[in-house]
Amino acid sequence: MADIVMKVLEIRIVLPGNQPILLLLHQDSQRLLRLWIGPSEGTAIGLAQQGVDTPRPTTHQLLVEALETAGDPIEAVRIAKVDDEVFYAELMLASGKAVDARASDAVAAALFAGVSVYASEDVLDSAGIDLTEGDIAAELNIETPETQTEITEESLDDFREFLKDLSPEDFLKSGEQQQTPPPFEDDDPDNGTEDNDDPGSSEK
Repeated sequence: MADIVMKVLEIRIVLPGNQPILLLLHQDSQRLLRLWIGPSEGTAIGLAQQGVDTPRPTTHQLLVEALETAGDPIEAVRIAKVDDEVFYAELMLASGKAVDARASDAVAAALFAGVSVYASEDVLDSAGIDLTEGDIAAELNIETPETQTEITEESLDDFREFLKDLSPEDFLKSGEQQQTPPPFEDDDPDNGTEDNDDPGSSEK
């Protein structure tokens, strides 16, 4: 069976427990692979995706550079099988050799090496989640990042029209309403006529 190119989407946090999960997508079939990963692997994948320059090579960068220096660089990464939600991967080297690796480490190495991530059809058939069926984020209890409302030209026009209808007095009225002190609720009409902080009322 032919291997299928997977797109590395992102890392999400699954609640409760703040467990990182790596999402891989087959765009043609809209099927998703979800890989439970460790925090350190998640950090490495995040650094690679964002193109962050580190002062010294990370473990995965070192692996990639060592193989390149040895003349047998990584040409691709392949997720070969899955067993009880544990994914097994291989580093496909230029020499034709395959190196067994954890899927999370393999994906991190692929991102640093700039090579493709593949999955076998068997893996996608057995572990792939169809994105067209239900709300996957809700089913997995995946925390989605907050999104900002898109600002369109139409919304800007509406705001400009709103500003045209305002006058300086509207802002003054609004400020006066916000600064109006609460009503005094003491029933004693004489309250406040004697002030203990008045120097003239202090005992001698």
